[in-house]
Amino acid sequence: MGLVTICKYKRTSTPFFIEQAGINLYSLEELAWFLYHNICLADRQMFGDRLCRWLSEEAGCADLARRIQAGIAAGSSFQNLVLSVVGAADLYDSRELSELGERLKRLGSLQEQERLKMRADELLDNRNEWAAMEEYRHILRMHQNSRLGMAFYGAVWNNLGVCYARQFLFQEAADCFETSCEYAPDEEVERQADLARQLAGGEIPLPEGKKTEDVLLQKKLLRWEKEYRMRQK
Repeated sequence: MGLVTICKYKRTSTPFFIEQAGINLYSLEELAWFLYHNICLADRQMFGDRLCRWLSEEAGCADLARRIQAGIAAGSSFQNLVLSVVGAADLYDSRELSELGERLKRLGSLQEQERLKMRADELLDNRNEWAAMEEYRHILRMHQNSRLGMAFYGAVWNNLGVCYARQFLFQEAADCFETSCEYAPDEEVERQADLARQLAGGEIPLPEGKKTEDVLLQKKLLRWEKEYRMRQK
C-alpha cells in the first residue's frame, strides 16, 4: 500500500509557479517535495522575493520567509537555503535530510556543463522537451570542456536529438544523432539516426514481412518515438 502524508501547513489559494518544471505548488509540503526529488531543476534564483512573499502571504510561513531573506542577505549557500525549506516542512527525517545535503554537495562539485545536463535530463524525463532543448543548446554554445570527454558531448547531442524526435522534427533529430556518433560512435544511436532519416523522408520503418498498408501512420510514429532513448552520461 502507498503512504499518505498528512500536510500540516495550509493549502494556498495562489500557487507558487516553478517555471523550470512548468508546475504549480500549493503548499510548503509540495515545495519541499519538489526540492527533494527534483533538486537539479532548482537554482539559487528560485530563492528570491517572489518565493519569500509566497511563503509569508500565501503559505502562512512568515518565520521561514524571514529566515530565507536573512540567508540571502548573508550570502548563504544554495545548499543551506534548500535545506532550510525542506527541513521546515517536516516531511523528511534527519537521515533523509543528510542524504539531500550529500546530493547537494555532489551537485556543487560538478562542472557547470554537467549540472546543466543533469537539469536538462530531468526536464526531458518529465516530458518538458522544449525547456530541455534550451539547456542542451546552452551546453553546446559553451566552450568545450576537455575534462568532460567526448562521450559527454555525444550524450548531449543524442539527448537533443531525442527532444527533436519527440516533437516529430525528424530531420533535426537525425542530424543530432549523427553528430552524437561523431563524438562517440554507438550502434544504437546510428540506428536512431537511420530511423529518423526514414521518418523525415516520409517513410514508415517496418519490421520484416510487414506491408505498409497494414500500418496506421500516426500510431506507427508514436511507437517509433518511444524507440528514442536519452542518455544519462
